[in-house]
Amino acid sequence: MEVHHHPHVEKKGFKEYFLEFLMIFLAVTLGFIAENIREKINEKQNAKDYAKLLVNDLKTDLAEFNRTDHVLNRIIDAGDSLSELIRSNDIKKIPSGKLYYYEYWSGWQWRVTTRDATLKQLENSGALRYLGNVYSVKKILDYEETLKIISVLEDGIDLQKNDNWNLVQKVFDGSHFNTIQMIRAAGRDSASQTSQADEGLLNSFLTTNYPLLTYDKNIWMELSNRALTSSGEYRTLLRAVNMAKKQAEEALEALKEEYHFI
Repeated sequence: MEVHHHPHVEKKGFKEYFLEFLMIFLAVTLGFIAENIREKINEKQNAKDYAKLLVNDLKTDLAEFNRTDHVLNRIIDAGDSLSELIRSNDIKKIPSGKLYYYEYWSGWQWRVTTRDATLKQLENSGALRYLGNVYSVKKILDYEETLKIISVLEDGIDLQKNDNWNLVQKVFDGSHFNTIQMIRAAGRDSASQTSQADEGLLNSFLTTNYPLLTYDKNIWMELSNRALTSSGEYRTLLRAVNMAKKQAEEALEALKEEYHFI
């Protein structure tokens, strides 16, 4: 009779099971750590890329703030001059070219154009928390908050300017505003270069009596009040712009220091 022998199976001891468990645990843990390290490296690189984009945006914004400072001061000066001229003189005795010129500047609607695409992308993706240290992030958020204030102020000014334009059309012949636009010395482009001939054209315009649509004192007094209101609102806006400029400079320096940008 044939006898079958069962193979002898050696049972593993506790130590072998523990070593197998330990090896699996270490493999999973090391894989987890490696993945975290990889994510941290990617986050740092992405943060640096975003920081570089932000630095470029801030530089562009600073150039815009400088131009805005120039323009707003011109608008404010024109509003003050127009109001004073109306209040201190008989309208019929004023060379109306001056009135056209001051209204041309005082009535201008100006909005600051900033580059916020990178900042919005950082906020929407939740990546802002990776951007440098807490100090840098705070500077950026403070700057963004001031930009929101500027936008609110500009919305209010736009409403006032729209009402003012309705009044202007009752007083001035718009064709003469077009004449001013063609005089380089009166131009709104802060970078325009003017010659003596350009200055001569402007002086000639300022001393010429162009037709006005009305001499009604009440309408002119309302125009004077609106010019003063415009100057006051733009002074408030200018203070906010100067604050934003300061914050942009601080955020720019913080990012340069954090990421060693030149």
